[in-house]
Amino acid sequence: MADAVAFGVHPAAARSGAYGTAGRLPDFVRRDRFENLVRRVRVGGFVLVVGESTAGKSRLAFEAMREAVPAHVVLQARPDDDLGSLAAEAARYRRCVVWFDELDQFLRVGGLTVTMVETMLGGRHRHVVLLASMRSKEYDRYSARQRDVADAASWRAGREVLLRASEPLELERLWTADEVARARSAGFDPRVRAAARGADQFGVAELLAAGPELTKDWRHAWQPGSHPRGAALVAAAVDCRRMGLHRPVGSGLLARLHEEYLAARGGSLLRPETFAEALAWATSPVQGASSLLLPGAASGDGGYLAFDYLIDLPWLPAIPGNSWSVLLATVTPAEAYDIGWAAVDLMRATVAMEAFDLARRHDIPDADYSHAIALGNAGRPADAVRRLRALHSRRRAMFGEDHPDTLDARHDIARYLAEAGQPRRAAELLLALSADRSRVLGPDHERTLITMGTHARFLRDAGDPAGALSRLRSVLSRQQRVMGADSIDVLLTRQETARTLGHTGQLPEALAEMARVRADQERVLGPAHPQVLTSRYEFAVLTGLSGDAAGAVDQLRVLLPDQERILGRHSRTLSSRHQLGRFLAAAGHAEEALRQLRDVISEQELLHGPDHPRTFDTRYDHACVTGVVCHPGQARPLLLALERDCRRVLGDEHAQTVRVRERLAAG
Repeated sequence: MADAVAFGVHPAAARSGAYGTAGRLPDFVRRDRFENLVRRVRVGGFVLVVGESTAGKSRLAFEAMREAVPAHVVLQARPDDDLGSLAAEAARYRRCVVWFDELDQFLRVGGLTVTMVETMLGGRHRHVVLLASMRSKEYDRYSARQRDVADAASWRAGREVLLRASEPLELERLWTADEVARARSAGFDPRVRAAARGADQFGVAELLAAGPELTKDWRHAWQPGSHPRGAALVAAAVDCRRMGLHRPVGSGLLARLHEEYLAARGGSLLRPETFAEALAWATSPVQGASSLLLPGAASGDGGYLAFDYLIDLPWLPAIPGNSWSVLLATVTPAEAYDIGWAAVDLMRATVAMEAFDLARRHDIPDADYSHAIALGNAGRPADAVRRLRALHSRRRAMFGEDHPDTLDARHDIARYLAEAGQPRRAAELLLALSADRSRVLGPDHERTLITMGTHARFLRDAGDPAGALSRLRSVLSRQQRVMGADSIDVLLTRQETARTLGHTGQLPEALAEMARVRADQERVLGPAHPQVLTSRYEFAVLTGLSGDAAGAVDQLRVLLPDQERILGRHSRTLSSRHQLGRFLAAAGHAEEALRQLRDVISEQELLHGPDHPRTFDTRYDHACVTGVVCHPGQARPLLLALERDCRRVLGDEHAQTVRVRERLAAG
């Protein structure tokens, strides 16, 4: 317990005259949430601290543990431990803390289960604390808002573990005025007082860990004659973590990966240093604090791990396609499964298919199902439906008709049927599923209400917006009663209600409701949350549909920099650019619209693939605008090629195919 750094606490710059571990740890400043956390630890159970990297989560938890339960045994969990054995060992002690730093590392394939949690916490006359920390971005991956891309059983198992924890204690990166005042007190460590002087822009813990300084060093290292090879090594290691690999990466793999990053910046023109010099620079701590790359072992090539502060920086560029291929060629099948879900999150559907295919060929649990989901996300919904129907039959035979996995398969079959151009059939299936979930789980269970809301959405897409609106209002009332007005699901249902109002022609009411939803989302989630960006996007589209194309253009031009800063190269960003092109044409700027749509098609083909419905949708608008800017005759070959591709991928009766065919018939 003398070495907080070994528990995941970030070290600080060495203090003059200090030596050893103690010198790496600054004085502790009691955060406003400290007493709350101490009380939770004294109560016991599963206690989770959530916040951004370098918010001070691990230090707060470490000090709360020492304050609240100084006589307890502490077991430190590591991701490569046999967690079943760890659970059994924890169950032997009457007073025990089990420490999980970066809990998401324990929620992957073969990781922590609800049964293990119950084993550790169970028994009479025991006081056990499962004390865990987790980055906000990773915690959000397991929240309800991610269910559309992560309905797989492994994701749900991780979420069920998280639901065993009490309400997470959320720690802000930026310190409050009271916290900064305590840090500036004369008796405190001079390093803390110095960090507090920069608290108007950065968090104090962030500055103590040298996060901003390390970021600046990395960005400046690309300059010719500086440390460009070192910067490329850091970029490759950061992207390994962004691609879902969170263990240290060997120097051999980094050597292979980094060359592409170096070449993209200028290669030999940058006068790069040797590999040994680059590695030495990247692993050198800044003023004795953290380094850009953290060695994974004390001796030998234990690999290198990118400092976690770097992986959530908002300006990081898209991961090169070749990096995914190189990484997948070196990882284990279980790691390939994690990489597949990282690819899903980053909208790299073809990479996800490749990763899940590797995992399923080695019998990784749930990889077959995940591969089917990836097929649907890659623009092959009909193939996804065929796979999911086979998996549903297998689950029904193994688990029974009413098992959660069996019911989830029915939900996903309906979802991809809708994407395959059969929203009416999808709505019929979800109506039956709603009744079954109500019977099995209860009429007010979260998943029952989610199914009802999805049913209403598909009913709208099938051509019954009035019926959908009535059902959405009904389920919204029940969700508000069960989940509360500020629930993520309630806000999402309100968003869908506003969209459906637009489909019924009630555009003023739709705009007013979408504005209210956005205001509530900003209050609950913050202005930078992706769901708030979606509401801004929907409001801009509704503005354009109401006849104000110029207003829609203005809103999308303001939205796009925020999306690019927060989401990066994401499908939602491309959707905004597509709509910008569409409304530019409606506002009379056809040539600019044509350039915009042409660029979007190129990026969609890279991100989603040439056969994805989103790519087809943009190609349709591009062909229509071509007929305006150039000549109607030049649009026809574009539409004919699009019709062939739509028929080949989506089928003759898909709404996309029908729309193109009708446009051709109209001349």
